[in-house]
Order: sequence, then structure tokens, then C-alpha cells
Amino acid sequence: MTWAAFSHRVRLAAAALATALASSGYAQAQELRVGAGYSPHGPEEGASVIVEYLFPPAPALKVIGTPRPFLSTQLSLGDYTNYVQGGLIWRFERQRTYLDLGAGVAVHDGSLYLPRPQVGVPDEENQRRRAVRDEYIEFDKRWVFHATFAVGYRLNERWAVEFEGQHWSNGQFGSDTHDGADSLGLRAAYSF
Repeated sequence: MTWAAFSHRVRLAAAALATALASSGYAQAQELRVGAGYSPHGPEEGASVIVEYLFPPAPALKVIGTPRPFLSTQLSLGDYTNYVQGGLIWRFERQRTYLDLGAGVAVHDGSLYLPRPQVGVPDEENQRRRAVRDEYIEFDKRWVFHATFAVGYRLNERWAVEFEGQHWSNGQFGSDTHDGADSLGLRAAYSF
């Protein structure tokens, strides 16, 4: 299967899922979501703690589907990059199941610049630089784009469990690097 065919199938599946979840059976209240994430590949592989606060829907943003503002943080347990982000989340619900899709911006405490191996630099130093670049992410900017999703199941009116994912990237805007980070995790959500 070609990349274009695979990408097309993924988009169709996501559209079908969003359509299936479009009718709501639960009121959308404020939520506190807490869980654990894991970066499964690439630099900065490891576990993290996730805390997110989801505000009620914003009626002023009805023209774009009444998204919910959110603030969250992802804290590394392995001395890697930590993130604080905010943005908007669109929720699609059907009975006890829901899909959240969100986007926004994040600020991080990771590396902005990692020295690159160069001609004329001693081999030991170039090996050290390669090792550092294999372990850490270089975003090149303090502010990065953030995308998030969650698939949740309501246990009752107050509690839900979620499988969630996060992505951070500079989008290569004004940068010669395109490093990014991903995380997948499990959360508990409490509505109040």
C-alpha cells in the first residue's frame, strides 16, 4: 500500500469515527484529567505525568464548533523536556464514548540548540555530539505547536478513562530543524 492510500484510509476512518460520535448524551462540564504518558520512540524516550484542565465549551466560539479551552502540562520522569500547553479541544460524543481533538501552542524547557558534528572537530567530540543528539530533542524555538487527541469512555456521570496522545513540533517555521516529540498515555478524567 502506498503512503497516499494509507493516509487516505486514515482520514476516512477518522471522519467516520467523528461522525459516529457527533451526537452528545452527556453535558460538557469542567474536567480534570490526570494520567501517565510514554514517549515510545526517538530521542527522549520515557515516561511522564500528565495533568490537564478542560474548561466548559466556549459559546463565543460557536462559529468554529464551540470548542473547549484547555491548559495542561506533561512532566518527564526521565529528566527530559517538560511542556506546558494550552489551546482548544473539540469533543464528539455518542452515549458513553467520546473523541477529543485539539490543537494549540506549548512552551518547553528543552534544548534550543544541540551542537552538530563538524569537519575539523576531534572524533571524540563528534561522537559525543552525535550521542547527545540521539538522546535529546532540539526544537530551535521555545514555543512549539501542540496537537492532542483522546478517546474516552465514561464510567458514570463523573468519571471517565481515556487513551490519549500528544505531539509537539516547531513545524519547521523559521527553523532549519524539524525535531518533534510524541507521547501516548492513559488518563482518568473527573467532571465537575
